Amino acid sequence: MGVNYFSDDEREFVIKNMYPVRPLVNYLWNETAFAELNHFGFGYSKACINKRFRNIVNNVRLVYVKDLESGEFFDINRNLRDLPYDVFFSRVGLGYQTIESSYRGIYGTFTVLIPETENVELHKITVKNVSDKPRRLSVYPYVRPAVNLNGHLAYGKGDYDEKIGGLYYTFHAFNENNPYQESFYKCSEKASAYATDDRKFIGVYGRLDMPVALRKGMPESCGTAFSDCYCAAMQIDLGLQAGEEKVIYSAVGIGRNREECQALAKKYTEEITFTCEYKKQRTSNETYIEKFKTTTPDKYLNSVTNIWLKRQVTLGKTWGRIYGKGFRDVLQDITGFVSFDGARAKDRILYTLQHQFISGNGLRMFDPTLDYPYQDMPVWIPMALLAYLKETNDFSVLKERIGYYDDERKESVFLHLKRGMDYLYAHQGEHGLGLWGGGDWNDSMNNCGMLGKGESVWLSIATVKATDDYAEILTHYRGETGIETIVEDALNKKKQLIDNIVTYGFEKDHFIYGINDWGEKIGSYECEEGKTYLNPQTWAVIAGILDNTQSNKLMEHVENNLKCAYGYVQNVPPYTRPDEHIGRMSYFGVGLYENGSVYNHGVMFKIVADCMLKRGDRAYETLKMIRYDNPENPDSGTEPYAVSNMYFGPGAFTNKGHAPYSWTTGSAAWMYRAITEFMLGIRADFDGLIIDPALPSAWNGVTAERVFRGVKYFVSFFRGENKGVYVDGKKIEGNKVPLFEKGSTHTVKTVF
Repeated sequence: MGVNYFSDDEREFVIKNMYPVRPLVNYLWNETAFAELNHFGFGYSKACINKRFRNIVNNVRLVYVKDLESGEFFDINRNLRDLPYDVFFSRVGLGYQTIESSYRGIYGTFTVLIPETENVELHKITVKNVSDKPRRLSVYPYVRPAVNLNGHLAYGKGDYDEKIGGLYYTFHAFNENNPYQESFYKCSEKASAYATDDRKFIGVYGRLDMPVALRKGMPESCGTAFSDCYCAAMQIDLGLQAGEEKVIYSAVGIGRNREECQALAKKYTEEITFTCEYKKQRTSNETYIEKFKTTTPDKYLNSVTNIWLKRQVTLGKTWGRIYGKGFRDVLQDITGFVSFDGARAKDRILYTLQHQFISGNGLRMFDPTLDYPYQDMPVWIPMALLAYLKETNDFSVLKERIGYYDDERKESVFLHLKRGMDYLYAHQGEHGLGLWGGGDWNDSMNNCGMLGKGESVWLSIATVKATDDYAEILTHYRGETGIETIVEDALNKKKQLIDNIVTYGFEKDHFIYGINDWGEKIGSYECEEGKTYLNPQTWAVIAGILDNTQSNKLMEHVENNLKCAYGYVQNVPPYTRPDEHIGRMSYFGVGLYENGSVYNHGVMFKIVADCMLKRGDRAYETLKMIRYDNPENPDSGTEPYAVSNMYFGPGAFTNKGHAPYSWTTGSAAWMYRAITEFMLGIRADFDGLIIDPALPSAWNGVTAERVFRGVKYFVSFFRGENKGVYVDGKKIEGNKVPLFEKGSTHTVKTVF
């Protein structure tokens, strides 16, 4: 087994360890379809149609190669029989996944790609004879297409179709409202045999590692119906001279009718199409990479900041959390994404706001729908809009007219924003704090306020931050009458809210999380469990609730109470007994999810808070603690190129420090912002670029490139005596670099 490594020049992460702690995951996607692949190329691909998921491939993709003289065979991308491969590695790319292997003189590659549009998955297979003699081979591309849409076997069938030139499956079900009831699989090379059912290819009692078709030969090619195990397998016979290579292109996808399947199959099994789509992936991702690049003493941080975090943030912007697009989730990801592509960010903001209720709150999740009365959706609207406006200066977005989830009327984005803020202040409890309802950012505290009495201190703190963002937007907006009055009213309400937060939410040395429907404090020293929580402390700093001295003391409370060897836990002590007055969080196992895990989304808030207080060393130490290579947590299993949702907490029953899955988390957007906007301190503003670093004390000579409104800024940071910001060699007043002509290039030297 080799050592895994980042290949920044190729924009890849290379996995040479065939069997890591857990399979390492990569995502491929377009606007309507995605694939979740592990480093073997296994995993589901799906399309979202009419807010419903429809599978394309059911987990398995394999390419078998058989030597017709010896009868030996192996699979390029999985090594199911644990054979002594000469070479095996998987290249995680930006928009593709390639597995390469070599066994007994045959070198093979298998690449999976999702094209820019269409509900199709593309494959490229190469087989090369690296021995010194001619070889007679059979190659067997194999996938499991998703045919059955509702579990009833009698609707489905599959067979070879001459017009498609490949395998064609239908599932014409009664009262099935999914229009995509047909699917196909086609290869660019003509097959000598095929199978559409696992009972024929693998065998009734066979296994993937020893398919009957490879052991005894392909059975007679025929279609199948009433199957619970559809497959798409083809036998392609090759004769290769020494050093000769053969390339096979294949596609699997879904369509609304035979003609559509035929057109897609033809288009996406051509070499020129695959090559074009591959280049599109490289080009689009490279565009995002060029928007911001940094060179620090930390090579890992450079790789993830310049390349991989952008990829993960882009997934979140498009697909939310994969299982659904969360209102708060997409808006947070857009806030991190906006500097990459302002036009796409705008589209996603408008799409997300169409899932806002006329009341001002938002639908927790859409595509598919989850309507549970979480109360924090409006606090994320000002943050996303402010980030967009500062990046683009496009105030026309506030005049865009869009609808609501539960009302046919269309109103301006400005009114959507205002309705959200009005909702937050209209829904307050007896202590003048935000009503908890079914929960806030912490989804799992979902029964603290269902009776309409519970109040969330965290939500109230977040409302303060949202109010500041709201006021900043309106102060620069001249598109409505009475703006000054609205701003004054909002700031007066904010002042009273801060008084209420401090009066009822601060306890000795920290903020409690809230007061539930039964008048019980949560996150208080009065509690037996869950005496203190991470988020109220970090957000109190982010929202500026306390002065600098008090804020530093608050963060020391975090250091002293919530720190563990690999991050900061959400709460201590974790809950060991279910409590209906809290909700499902107290039912979770100790150290899992929000109940005492290192929930990385919350840890990113902590890093931002540290930077705001100029605690650069603390921020950097925290970043190192949650990394995949933390020596205190070496077997977490997390992907080096992706941020995990959480690590099991130190109180977990088993697998302490384990990262069960990655990618689908708001941690990536906040980590990207924490590094670029707060640690490096390069932040967009309406009329320039703010330079406000909070670098670790050991760093000097750090550089960054930032493209802002079509201008490229080369920024460098040095420690020295003549402190200040120098633009093109001249010192400026303050730390805001002015706007320049689009297309120009400028140097910014910061001495601190």
